[in-house]
Amino acid sequence: MGLIIFKNFIFDPIFTILYFPVWWYSLGFLKFFNFLKKNIKEVSCPFVFKILIANLFKPMYGDWSREGRIISFFMRIIHLSWQIFKIVIFLIISLVLLIGYLFLPLLIFYEIICHLDNSCRYFFFPPII
Repeated sequence: MGLIIFKNFIFDPIFTILYFPVWWYSLGFLKFFNFLKKNIKEVSCPFVFKILIANLFKPMYGDWSREGRIISFFMRIIHLSWQIFKIVIFLIISLVLLIGYLFLPLLIFYEIICHLDNSCRYFFFPPII
């Protein structure tokens, strides 16, 4: 009975606190990175670029006149530009989230130490309370 109480109330919380940084920067980081990679693949569907580039000079809706070809070309250029812009914005947001994921435990640890000490200089944000 005493061993179960020791394991559940003393050993497990201490082990969990000590194991958290190891998990955060190894398995947790890989899970988060794979999540971002999956979302980037969903946003940047590879078939869109192949189809847009293959049909770049083909007229839309079977309009083979000169005006139809010019309008189709520029519309596909605008569509391709929009797809590239969307992917670049999503990549920037993903990189900011990834960097935030890496620095979040350090920031939390810094804030905990500052609140316990009450004499820290605040480099990131002034105290709220």
